Amino acid sequence: MSYQTAEETALLLYQLLENSNQKRGRVSEATIRRLSGRTLLRNKFLEDLKGCLEDIGLILIELHRGGFGLMRASLLEGAPAITAKKYMKDELATLNNGVTNDDLFEKIRSQLEDPVNEADDS
Repeated sequence: MSYQTAEETALLLYQLLENSNQKRGRVSEATIRRLSGRTLLRNKFLEDLKGCLEDIGLILIELHRGGFGLMRASLLEGAPAITAKKYMKDELATLNNGVTNDDLFEKIRSQLEDPVNEADDS
């Protein structure tokens, strides 16, 4: 198999998602390497691939545990708006009062490190 361009690989990933009859799914690095004809996925190629996928309405996200998430951008069309004004009143007040924001950011960092929060995202 010869090298495929980022655009050609994006089209193949689109077809993969179509053939799966799913709106989202996980794709391994091995699958992307196979579809692209590459043995190594360089950052530049992945950036170009993400751009080409966005052009055809797909989003590719690298996952912490390896591989990538692939989903249709249209899934977000009907998502409810989340605004800082509505959901971060206390945080905005802290940011606007001119006092050091270290405590606020430490609180947020501790939530990121909390395994309970990560389990909620699954």
